[in-house]
Parts: sequence; C-alpha cells; structure tokens
Amino acid sequence: MLVKDFITKEFPVLKCFDTVEYAINLMDELKVRDLPVVVDDNYECLLSDKDLQGMNPMDEIGKPVVFAPSITDTGNLHEIVARLSRYHLSLLPVVTEEGKYIGVITRDRMFDELANLCNAESPGSVVVLELSPQDYVLSDIARIVEANNAHVLNLLLNTDKDTGRLAITIRIDLEDASPVIRSFERFNYTVLYHHNMRGGVVDNTLQDRMDELIYYMTM
Repeated sequence: MLVKDFITKEFPVLKCFDTVEYAINLMDELKVRDLPVVVDDNYECLLSDKDLQGMNPMDEIGKPVVFAPSITDTGNLHEIVARLSRYHLSLLPVVTEEGKYIGVITRDRMFDELANLCNAESPGSVVVLELSPQDYVLSDIARIVEANNAHVLNLLLNTDKDTGRLAITIRIDLEDASPVIRSFERFNYTVLYHHNMRGGVVDNTLQDRMDELIYYMTM
C-alpha cells in the first residue's frame, strides 16, 4: 500500500499572508495540531499550534521556523506511520520529488487504515504469545493455527526492551480459540492471554490492547 492510496487532496492549507488568528481557528475547526504552509504550490513548512503560541493574533504567519516533514507519493505505509509517530504529527504533507504540494495524510485516516489491516471489525480471536527471538518461526506458528482449521489474519511483533523477549499478537478467524491455545501450549509456547471477538464487537480490555498495538506499530 502506497502513500497515494491515503492522500486527502482537498485539505485547507495556510498562506504566508494568513493571520495567526486565522491559523488557530482553522486548526480548531479541522481538529488538527498542524497545517502545511504552501506558497505557489510549493510546500514550505509545517506550522504547529505550538509555533503560534505567544504570537499576536493579527500578525501574518509569514515563514515560521522551518520544520518541513513530508513524504512523497511513492512512499509506503510503514514510512507514513513512522513519521507521524516520530514527530508527533496530526497530519503529514505529501509532496512530489520536486517539492510540489499534493495533499496530506491525517493521523485519524491512518488509524482507520491500520484498524482495517488488523481486521478489527471481523469476528475471530486474538492470541498473544511470548517467546525468545531465536524461537520465533512464522511458518511454525501458522502451521499450528491452520492445523486447527483457522487462519492467521494478521500478526504483530513487539520486543520487550527490558527482557528482549517477543510479544506476538496473532489475529485468527476462529471465535473459540481454545483448540489453538491448547496446541500452542502443547508445543511449549507461552500464551500470555487471548480475547474473543464476536461480530466485530470489541470489549474494553481488547480495545485497550488494540490501542497499544497501534502505538507499537507507530514506534
């Protein structure tokens, strides 16, 4: 999945002659913390609400301190998530190789896309395993799941910074994960916990876990 699949092109931008008050009001209206400054179709920089603090509301924004994170339309999903997270952005401008402004990718849009990739609305189960990195073999995990007439819908990895061990979160298309869990335990996998999802309904515990997964994916 490429950047071009997620671009919002009809998104308001700021001009150098816009006032501080206008910029603040526009951010409030759009519920974002950042807006791109565009001059003659060229992306100049990304203005944040923090940049506007303490400024005279009637002053023009001019050319603020240059901070211009962006991504080209040929980038990929992982690059988008990494930059949104690294700079704590509410949106990421998209430009051509020549620096021409194309549009933005909003953090909210990416959250929705990640939820789709995680099959968050489909019934099934989530099983979380813990194991050492040297014991991680994707084909073995998939074989155990499939031996129980289920399929791996997605799989996410997170490394514990203190222990170095992996937490592997597996989404499967089986609501009753008991047979899969028993198989994992028979093959000496540590099952940390699991949750069932029926009809796409997520309980509070699982929703918290999914929020954690999105956070880890954006690190």
